[in-house]
Amino acid sequence: MTAVSQNEIRVLHVDDDPDLSDLTATFLERADERFTVETVAGPTEGLERLDGGEFDCVVSDYEMPGADGIEFLERVRERQPDLPFVLFTGKGSEAVASEAISAGVTDYLQKETGTDQYTILANRIANAVEHARSRRRVEHSERRLRKIVDSLPHLVYVVDETGTYRLANQALAAFHGTTVEAIEGSTVDEVLSDHAAAQFRQDFRSVIETGSPKRLSGVEVIDAEGTSHVFEPKILPYDIGEDRAVLGVTRDVTEREDRERRLERLQRRTRSLMHTETREETARVATEAADAVLEAPQSGVFLLDEDGDRLEPTAVVDAAREAFDEFPVYPREAPEGSQAALVWETFEAGEQVRVDDVPGWERLDEDSAVESVLLYPMGDHGVFVVSAERPHAFTGTDEVLVEILATTLEAALDRTERRTKLRRRRDELERKNERLAEFTGFVSHDLRNPLTVLNGAVDAAEETGDPDHFERCRGAVDRMDAMIGSLLDLSREGEAVTEPEPVDLAAAAARSWGAVETDTERLAVATDRTIRADPDRLARLLENLFRNAVEHGSTSHDSRGQQDAVDRGSASGDDEPAEGDLVVRVSDVEGGFSVADDGPGIPETIRDEVFDSGVSTRGDSTGFGLAIVDRIVEAHGWTVDVTESETGGTRFEVTGVETSD
Repeated sequence: MTAVSQNEIRVLHVDDDPDLSDLTATFLERADERFTVETVAGPTEGLERLDGGEFDCVVSDYEMPGADGIEFLERVRERQPDLPFVLFTGKGSEAVASEAISAGVTDYLQKETGTDQYTILANRIANAVEHARSRRRVEHSERRLRKIVDSLPHLVYVVDETGTYRLANQALAAFHGTTVEAIEGSTVDEVLSDHAAAQFRQDFRSVIETGSPKRLSGVEVIDAEGTSHVFEPKILPYDIGEDRAVLGVTRDVTEREDRERRLERLQRRTRSLMHTETREETARVATEAADAVLEAPQSGVFLLDEDGDRLEPTAVVDAAREAFDEFPVYPREAPEGSQAALVWETFEAGEQVRVDDVPGWERLDEDSAVESVLLYPMGDHGVFVVSAERPHAFTGTDEVLVEILATTLEAALDRTERRTKLRRRRDELERKNERLAEFTGFVSHDLRNPLTVLNGAVDAAEETGDPDHFERCRGAVDRMDAMIGSLLDLSREGEAVTEPEPVDLAAAAARSWGAVETDTERLAVATDRTIRADPDRLARLLENLFRNAVEHGSTSHDSRGQQDAVDRGSASGDDEPAEGDLVVRVSDVEGGFSVADDGPGIPETIRDEVFDSGVSTRGDSTGFGLAIVDRIVEAHGWTVDVTESETGGTRFEVTGVETSD
């Protein structure tokens, strides 16, 4: 088709009289310079010309061979319903005019003599074309407006004062589960619930009476599927001609309201993170928040272990434990393409990762029990893993909430770590103060006795020269030397053990037994455990427990030589001990080990005081042996208790001991 300018008016003139047709074309083009007139001799040729070109108006005679003007009009209307059609005929009658109007003619003009009729015809044609063009422009604008209105995500409508919808967009129709055509022309009573309709009419009157827009909030409406939505409507005055109406634009803020509620719940939950005391408690609070707020039951906090080699599940949601036979641990040296490797990559890179389709993720080469996952690194602490069993489970809101939770968790772990270090320093300071007070008391009290003896013996020796007084001096000095040595040992053994090593308990017991002077005593070892401890301090602990058993449990503790004691002590215990021999047994207990003897035992009256410095039932003992044992146990983070053994002797149980596989 040939393009037609907006100013040009192309006219197709159909008349079986060629002379009259040419004359009409000449006068029309002369009457209006915008006209371009083409002529054809009959309806058949006219239809062919319409199919091949673009015209703004058709002017047709009535009486023509093959078909009259009305029949021609009907065929034109089949092709172009809105094309202006002027019937210009010499046969004028009311019957023809009526028939033409019924057929949809645009205008009707009877041929007359003279040239003035062409001016009238030109005006009729121009008016018809302008009207058609205006109508098309309006229709085009309406289509554009409809397209714009229907593209809006908000609910848009115009309601007049009768409560009738004059305009509705696709979003409104979809919300009510119907079509735009069904809503437009219906009333608010037919579309809304009784309560919503009554509220709308009240708001309508308020807007009309005040002439001011009205904004509402928190309006809850049920959609066609029974789901509740929260809306924020804005109603504005919008007159349609003389009819009063309102324009409504309603935003669906359900997601925003849900996000705000979830954020508020998350804030309440995360506030408790500021009061946690341990890493485990902090991780547990975070996973509970993820489950409650994010509805992510496959969540867990994986923290770096002390060796820095593994990310371990410190806290997981209960539902996650049910989903996994054994919750995964992620080693640093994991094969590429494994879940562990990807979690470690997130931890080391310090950048969050979101995967909406885990089974289809090209970077994962192994099966997974989850299909959506959010990974958030937490500084030097570990990774927060939030996952779900369905794909695309997390929204943008979820991602933001997880980021907030992970950031808060990292800050809480930082605080917990600082508190732990401060608590350790405080505890260490308190222990040092206690030891200082203990040493002060010892120096001021326990050392005073031998000093008093020494002073008295020196005075007596000066006066009498008796050698016995010099012997008393030596004894007092030896006792003070032993006390000072024990005091130094006590101070050294109280320092915390920071780097424990795997130690074979049976071998350590045998070596320690060899360092104790024994006579008729035997050692029986019933353990194959390897424990984590400071080897030297463990040896000192065992030696002191063995020496305590030998000194307090044997009827005679005169040594017959160190080698004899070692030979006896290193025996497997298969030989039956001789009558009267003391047997010291090292055995496993739950969470640690025990050292028991079959001697007379510790009197119950002093059993609660045996670990205090200076307490002993032997006059020749400094009373520091078991105090040193207590300090070594404390330095390891263990616990020691004393009870009566099965044979009536003394039994020391050391628990809280970490074993090494």
